[in-house]
Amino acid sequence: MAFIDFTEAAHNTLPTISVQPASVIAEAAEVLSTLERRVVALAREDGLATLRPQRKRGWFARLILGPTPPSAMLANEQLEALRRLAVRGWHHGYTVPVSALKEARAAGHSEAKIGAVIDIIGRSRAPFRRLAA
Repeated sequence: MAFIDFTEAAHNTLPTISVQPASVIAEAAEVLSTLERRVVALAREDGLATLRPQRKRGWFARLILGPTPPSAMLANEQLEALRRLAVRGWHHGYTVPVSALKEARAAGHSEAKIGAVIDIIGRSRAPFRRLAA
């Protein structure tokens, strides 16, 4: 049985996906301030567990596990809403829950700012691995 290499034919027939130039990413970043971009970058390391309110440890848990660790929540309400949106964006991609969008709008963020956060995250995430070459 012979092997037929279809990789060249696939490259010629499939439409090419153009990579977004740096200017498009820069336009999305202009909507956000430097501090807000930093909050989005820091949210990449946060897990979904940081979105739940932190409980205080009882005396026995403090005896065994030590003192309660510091909270991941930010003191500024608007930045915290942005962090929560970014955490969900890093974990869910473009399929961010509607509740996260409503929470960000209720905190006073505009549609352009919310869209810029989701676009920056979507472009920065690693693409899916292909199953077949």
